[in-house]
Amino acid sequence: MLSLTRTQLTNVLSARTGLSLAVRTILAGAAVATIIISTTVLYGVFYKLYVPQLLHSAPVYLQYSANTTALINFVPSSNYKFLSTSQAYSVSLDLDVPTSETNRDLGAFMVDLELRDRRGHVIHHSSRPSILPYESQLVRTLRTLVRSIPLALGLTDERTHLRVHLVDDVYDKHFSPVTSAWIALSKPLQVYNAQIIIRAQFSGLRYWMYYWRVPTALVFIVMAVIWQIVLTVVAWSVLEAYANRSNTAETNVVGSESGTSAAVERKASGSLLQPSFFAQPEHSDSEDDRVEQTVPDSTPFHPLRRRTSTRSVI
Repeated sequence: MLSLTRTQLTNVLSARTGLSLAVRTILAGAAVATIIISTTVLYGVFYKLYVPQLLHSAPVYLQYSANTTALINFVPSSNYKFLSTSQAYSVSLDLDVPTSETNRDLGAFMVDLELRDRRGHVIHHSSRPSILPYESQLVRTLRTLVRSIPLALGLTDERTHLRVHLVDDVYDKHFSPVTSAWIALSKPLQVYNAQIIIRAQFSGLRYWMYYWRVPTALVFIVMAVIWQIVLTVVAWSVLEAYANRSNTAETNVVGSESGTSAAVERKASGSLLQPSFFAQPEHSDSEDDRVEQTVPDSTPFHPLRRRTSTRSVI
């Protein structure tokens, strides 16, 4: 029931089936809506696969022992991979430190970073310096006076935010993906909380797709819809031409068959009217007499028979 024969498909695709303008408009609208929906879904899938996650962050819990260090595991298991091998990343350490006299007296300090794979091998290493921003005694006094009421009410506290850029333009390896990080501070800096951040550095098409999402999506969808509509129109024209040609061929075959049958009928009726091929033509009496007179007798001569024949002729 669901399968269409060649003739039915030809009749459906043919322009001679009498499809009204309203039906054609509905079919065209449905086709355009299907193309737009499918293109939007396709762009969403492409965006999900092509554009990686922008930020990966994890808390850092410093261990104040002989050295101030911390070990961070980015993935729940050793077989999990969370970075894209075709994307450049930057790694930074965010520190919220109190503006205490102890931290000011420490001065500059070093931050060491090691990115490691599942086997503990070092993939990337970096060491960067950092220091608390300098403030004179007068500035600190004025700042404290201005913030005295919020400080007294406990609405705020005296802290400074530090961001230490550790690695730029680092790529993950396919066979040795990064799964953990090791951080060490050269001095026992007092820290409220710390966080390591891995940020994707988008460029090219990924930059436009992420930071200009709506214009890029509109351009992609419009171009894809135009191409699909052009291909659909071309395919429909080819199928319609094929259907018309099939109808013409079938019409010619039917006409030739009807002409052949008519010719056969005419020939059969004509043969009934014509004389038989084996019928002997009728001759007149004069012709028989002429033949009898001209054709000699092949029998032996006899006088009586000769006389008789002569009499008959007279």
